[in-house]
Amino acid sequence: MGYFLEALIGKAETFGKHTSEFRHAHLVALPQGMAMVPLTDDLLEEIGGDDLGLMKLTSAVEQWAQQISSLAPVAYIEADFHGGTGGQGTVVWSDGVRVLGPIYSEHPINQALRFLGVQIGNAHDEFDAVGLGQHRDTHDWIWHR
Repeated sequence: MGYFLEALIGKAETFGKHTSEFRHAHLVALPQGMAMVPLTDDLLEEIGGDDLGLMKLTSAVEQWAQQISSLAPVAYIEADFHGGTGGQGTVVWSDGVRVLGPIYSEHPINQALRFLGVQIGNAHDEFDAVGLGQHRDTHDWIWHR
C-alpha cells in the first residue's frame, strides 16, 4: 500500500481568506494549531501554472504560497511512497520568499514542520505530531475532514 500527500501546510490562521480564493481549496485542521490545504488534482487545475520539478508545485502554487507566507511561514510538502520506496519533498516560504528548499530526500517534511514551529512532544517525530499519517492519499484528507 502506498502513501501519497501533496499539500500546503502552516498555522491555521495563516490561511485565512486565501482558501476562499479557490473553489477546490479545503482547509484541514491539524494538531498544534496547524492546518493544511491538500493539493488535489481539481485544485491544481484551478490554480494552474508551470511545473517546478516537484509533484504538484507549480509556479502558480508557489505564487499563492508566497502570498500566504506574508502572514506567517508556509510549506509545500509532498510524500510519495510505494512498497517501501519513495521520498519526500518540501519548500518553505516566509515573508514572501523561499527560505528552505526545494529539498527532495527521505525526511525533509520534518525539517519544514520544525521551521513552522511543530513540537514533537510524545510523538515519534514532527510528521506524527501533526497526524500526517492519518490518511494515505491526498484526496482522503478532504473526504475525512
